[in-house]
Amino acid sequence: MRATFCISFYCRGSKVNKNGLAPLELSIVVNQERLFLNLPSRLNPNEFNKKRKPTYIEDLLNAYRVRVNEVCATIMNDGLPITANTLREYLKTGGTKSKTIQSLFDEYLSILHKRVGKSLTQRVYNKYVLVKEFVYATLSPTKELCTINNGDIVKLYDTLKGKYLPSTSAGYMTRIKTIITYAFDNGYIKTNPLNGIKIDKGMPSVGYLTTEEISALRMLDLADYTRLQKARDLALIQSATGLAYVDLMSFNKKDIIYVNNTPTYTSHRAKTHIQFTSVILPYGMEVIERYETIPLISNQRYNSYLKELQRLANIKTTITTHILRKSYAHYLLNSGVRLETVARCLGHSSTTITAKVYCRQTTETIADEISKILP
Repeated sequence: MRATFCISFYCRGSKVNKNGLAPLELSIVVNQERLFLNLPSRLNPNEFNKKRKPTYIEDLLNAYRVRVNEVCATIMNDGLPITANTLREYLKTGGTKSKTIQSLFDEYLSILHKRVGKSLTQRVYNKYVLVKEFVYATLSPTKELCTINNGDIVKLYDTLKGKYLPSTSAGYMTRIKTIITYAFDNGYIKTNPLNGIKIDKGMPSVGYLTTEEISALRMLDLADYTRLQKARDLALIQSATGLAYVDLMSFNKKDIIYVNNTPTYTSHRAKTHIQFTSVILPYGMEVIERYETIPLISNQRYNSYLKELQRLANIKTTITTHILRKSYAHYLLNSGVRLETVARCLGHSSTTITAKVYCRQTTETIADEISKILP
């Protein structure tokens, strides 16, 4: 992409010294990103701000414009993108700074840290810290960015795939890609070492609770764990309705409608605004009827309670709000409900995501279905 930039100069009267001179400032807007540089020249602001500037000032400004154009040509000849950072470094030093992996991470994590609590969660920031520790251990923090090549990235990816599941290693690589792309976009490296490397996320896992595990949750004696009772009830409602956590928190039992003596709940998903119609399973209605309004629990606390419930019920599957939603979909599909109907219950715009992420037929279902056509 061709860079667009605009050059302007400032000589501010508020910065004059005892001799009545103020530093000349250069302002460059590069692709809508502005940078300021203090130039070594000092001028009289009154002369600078005249519509018709003295000849010596015009000549000086033209000389700086020529210098900026020469630097842009040098940057392009070096095969780097023209950005605010590359212009700043070339104008100051005649070239880019030799950065190491450590200096890159320090800079990038500093940017991310300022966003924590605003547009970024602490949890996401911590994931980038883990990436930093992994890269340091694999490539060394003192390795210069200009020496990183495609083979180094392949080494990183192979090491990840040897340690983690495909989805986890893909998560690491996606964050590494973000940081490497940042370095490339800012001119810290001339070529992108990620070229030709495809991140394979693998097939998403389809965890779900079996009917036996849901029964274990239902039968769980929580007399000594009263704080977990509401979380257990919410888990049962989720697995009996397929509601996402955010939709569960806005659930209103007054909106339940009986169709052919079957309780149904129709609403729009908060995430996509797509309409869904959930058919509520019998054990879910038993729980719902016990409440005037559904209890509210924060997502973080809810997931924490679910892990305790999993331990108490001796359930091997890691229980999360998403797993509970998948359990509902899995039960419907393996009970003979058409995929299109399951997608409608979940509020999916098509059956693709339903089939790929939420539903897998059990061996028993497959064998039973095929056996019906055998002689």
